[in-house]
Amino acid sequence: MKILFLSKLSEDWDAPLEVLKSEFPGVTFAVNEIPENRISAIKEADAVIAGKLTAEEIESAEKLCAVIVPFTGLNNFPLDVIDKKNIKLYNTHANAPYVAEHAVAMALTLLGKINTFHNDLSRGIWNRTKESGDMWQSIRNKNIGILGYGHIGKYIAKYLKAFDCFIVGFKRNAESKDNDPADEISDNIDEVIARSDVLFNVLPLNPETRHIINSEKIAGMKGKYIITVGRGETIHEEAMYKGLKDGILAGAAIDVWYRYPGKSEEPVMPANYPFWELPNVVMSPHKSAHTAEAVRAMIEDTCGNIRKFIISQRKI
Repeated sequence: MKILFLSKLSEDWDAPLEVLKSEFPGVTFAVNEIPENRISAIKEADAVIAGKLTAEEIESAEKLCAVIVPFTGLNNFPLDVIDKKNIKLYNTHANAPYVAEHAVAMALTLLGKINTFHNDLSRGIWNRTKESGDMWQSIRNKNIGILGYGHIGKYIAKYLKAFDCFIVGFKRNAESKDNDPADEISDNIDEVIARSDVLFNVLPLNPETRHIINSEKIAGMKGKYIITVGRGETIHEEAMYKGLKDGILAGAAIDVWYRYPGKSEEPVMPANYPFWELPNVVMSPHKSAHTAEAVRAMIEDTCGNIRKFIISQRKI
């Protein structure tokens, strides 16, 4: 059996991978770091650990039985091809508490106007009056909507309970469970938006969620804040920019974007519209899971998925 990693591994993988190798001495663990060799390498693999695969790569992999993703999002995979070939798909939600923590931190920064106060005070300007422009908003007792109420959303709800917030989660299956941190769960996104003062967007990207928050929905968000840590394309870019610029949205904290850097070392702006020029925006460079604890948790969980796959194959 061959387990193939399709990218260079950091030193964080060393110890967990040694445990797997000692536990399964008959299994080959290989790493392919050369993009041009991906297809030929995949042809020999029983399972691949990758953050992205093309339909061509999967179609060419005759032996492939499993795709193991070392993080949560699956929008970089041809799910229809994976399903057609009956390939098992594993991912991890081990980073959920850390992504949720970052989301709440951005919300507090946005509503607390921390960036504005910091930037002004660095120039000797003290925002100490009681005029509306100098006052920050408390998140206490706010109505919170969580769009995409899954692992991350539940942690956001847990954290915000300390602020006595009323929380409604949006998910397609609106089934509520005992002791759920949300006060309510709804399958009606318009209802959740209408009832919320602050919206956390944790939606995954798929054909159903692409631009699910569009100009029509943003037009109904007067005075609301949005914190987005799901995927950028779930919100229509121009609609959000105009909503912020025109004062419909009270503000946005954004960790997921519309433009990302490639191999060039030149600076890359994160969007096609100048969000960075707006005073009611807090920006983060897709860093919500970039903490040492989250990295270790995702690696451990991914190794657990590799272990599950190897054991499942031995039972066949």
